[in-house]
Amino acid sequence: MRSLFIIPALVASLVPVVCAVAAEPTDPQIGPAPKKAKPKRPPPEPGEGLPPGEFRLRADTQEEVSKGHYQARGFVDLRTSDARLQADRLDLYETENADGTKSRRAVAEGNVVFMRGEERIAGDRLEMDMDSGEGTFENALGFVEPGVFVEGRKIFRLDAKTYRVEDGKFTSCAQPNPRWMFSASSARIEVNDKIVATNAIFRVKSFPAFYLPVIVYPIRQDQRSTGFLLPHFGYSTFRGFNVGDGFFWAMGRSADQTFSFDNYSSYGKGFGHEFRYLEDAPSRGTLHSYFFLPQGSTQWDYNLDWNALQMLPGKFQATLSLQVYSSQAFQEQSQDNFNLATSRSTHRALTLQRNFGSTVFLVSADTTDTFFGDTAVVNRHLPGISLRRLPQQIGGGFIFGYEARADGLGYGNDQTVDSYFRFDLAPEVSRPLSLSFLQVTPTARFRFTRYSATLASSDSTGTGPTAITGPARDRPLFEGTVDLRGPTFSRVFGDVSDPGRFKHVIGPEITWTYRTPVTDFNSIPKFDGADYLLGTDQITYALVQRILTKRPGPTGKLVSNEFFSWRLAQTYYVQIAEGQNNFDPNYSSSAFGPGFQPEHLSPLLSRMRIRPNPNLSGDFNLEYDVNFKQLRTIGLTSSVGGAWGNLQAGWSRSVRLSDNPADRVVAADWLRGGIHLEPVARIGVDASANYDLVQNVWVQLLGRVRYEVQCCGFVAEYLKYNYNSRVDSQFRFQIELANVGSIGNFNGDDVAARRAGLAGYR
Repeated sequence: MRSLFIIPALVASLVPVVCAVAAEPTDPQIGPAPKKAKPKRPPPEPGEGLPPGEFRLRADTQEEVSKGHYQARGFVDLRTSDARLQADRLDLYETENADGTKSRRAVAEGNVVFMRGEERIAGDRLEMDMDSGEGTFENALGFVEPGVFVEGRKIFRLDAKTYRVEDGKFTSCAQPNPRWMFSASSARIEVNDKIVATNAIFRVKSFPAFYLPVIVYPIRQDQRSTGFLLPHFGYSTFRGFNVGDGFFWAMGRSADQTFSFDNYSSYGKGFGHEFRYLEDAPSRGTLHSYFFLPQGSTQWDYNLDWNALQMLPGKFQATLSLQVYSSQAFQEQSQDNFNLATSRSTHRALTLQRNFGSTVFLVSADTTDTFFGDTAVVNRHLPGISLRRLPQQIGGGFIFGYEARADGLGYGNDQTVDSYFRFDLAPEVSRPLSLSFLQVTPTARFRFTRYSATLASSDSTGTGPTAITGPARDRPLFEGTVDLRGPTFSRVFGDVSDPGRFKHVIGPEITWTYRTPVTDFNSIPKFDGADYLLGTDQITYALVQRILTKRPGPTGKLVSNEFFSWRLAQTYYVQIAEGQNNFDPNYSSSAFGPGFQPEHLSPLLSRMRIRPNPNLSGDFNLEYDVNFKQLRTIGLTSSVGGAWGNLQAGWSRSVRLSDNPADRVVAADWLRGGIHLEPVARIGVDASANYDLVQNVWVQLLGRVRYEVQCCGFVAEYLKYNYNSRVDSQFRFQIELANVGSIGNFNGDDVAARRAGLAGYR
């Protein structure tokens, strides 16, 4: 570890700084600190329970040398109401004050040990005022709450909560030979709060790593102290050398803020901020912001990720969701989380919700921008109001539910957005009928939708671009479905007395759907799935197989477990003249056949899942186009977990549809995987990879090792990208000390996010 601190040591020796380090941030908490369980008290010791001002002295020999001067020799044991002092020799001086009270001063020498609560200080000599508790230790070392070891040429006890150390050392590492420590010319220790030291040198073992003129080291038991976090260092072939640090502000038990700074030698400077709060459940929020100034530019880039949920008076609940960034290029270049770096959309949403029994009232305003190259498709609810009743039984076995909405909608691009209103009412009623081997559920739905504007051509010929400027129109439609499940057939394999026996269940699922025709379907603005409904007559049929067994549950009791399931499904479209089958969201393939003529049959969809136990599962899905007679998509995912960690892996592949077999090229072919290992308590290993089989290139590679012991730890991370405009390899390193957190990557994924929840990247 020593070589890791050579560069910081050289830098710090040239540039003096003032540094306060913060306790590793934990999640905000609600209300007062939890009450500690009262420990069982040992049998009373002599002197316990003494009233203030009184003491009890034991020694091999005791004598009064002169008036007010008492000597004790041998094994000296002095007890007061809250402290204990032991030494080889002790002189006690008693002085009578003008008001009739007495003052006592003790001078102890030889193997001096002072004890108070959990505090222990030993030294060669101690001189102490027994009334105020103020004293001076010489050549002393010891332990003060909560978990700080201190050593000094002189240690001054100013009061019960404060110590001052001259030419001292301190550490929170409890190893016999501490792995790290600070040495300082002077330090002030505020018990269960902080240490303020001047002329401090951070040492790894005995090797000096770096110098700080002033340092504030937190020692609070709740580990929520205001101050600077430990920095991280790194190098990137795309961004250059990087150093980053942060400041943590513990505003209270239920709120905090973090400020961060990053400097990249060939990329620019970044500033981050995060505000977190936690109130009575479910109210909580995390507002994460990052601003970046590219090198040689005056234009700031930004990335905002805000999420909050707040209970309001009257049982209303407000939620805020904001994920926006300045440009697609900045998102790809700044994010070290692969899912965020490959995102193509921004989102803003604000909702207000109130439940009235089984009815949900919701007011929402949101906008989503999806980027396609240099343009963006814009979808907006400004605003939307809805009433929704979840389906519930109303008597006679009938189930009733409804949804009523009124939305102000906006649809367009980053240049022009057309605005219009949509009013929608959709009640439904169903009546399930169940037998032992068969279940039939008929459902009737009526939907009435009014559009304040429709699609119209922008020129008189009717061939120009369309805009939502046409006349208002209504779209009434009726939908009826009959869902049939069964008859099912089953067989049990294994002896009745065998708790691990299997049960195989097989049966069909058939759903018939009829929807009345929708006239002038192409004039309806397409905003979401509700606008893609058109007349249809279709039957979806599937063969479903399941294998059931019993496995131990969380309590150890055997519970039912679906070991294996396989659903093979297809849809037959009776009506195809208007391309009804092309708007079915259940299939990724178009239902058009060779020559792109409408076909009656959808692709064949297979979904298979195996789950031997809660920690092991696998999914295998594929879609076969029966019209083109070719495999369209295939996907395989699996996960396994346990006390040692977890592993996830997946493969997905899609092939272009074509009449000509030579043109059926692979459109996408990806391998993805991730692993988190904790082979022993002190070590954590994380890795993830994304490989593009079409381009034969590793798009993303991540490797991270975390090592931590009782008093310190470090995180080393390697990340490689080859995605769009970013070709990058980077290495990052950060350390952690007992009671002190570190500032990790403010714009990426971190093992700390998995370990500490809201305290993610620190």
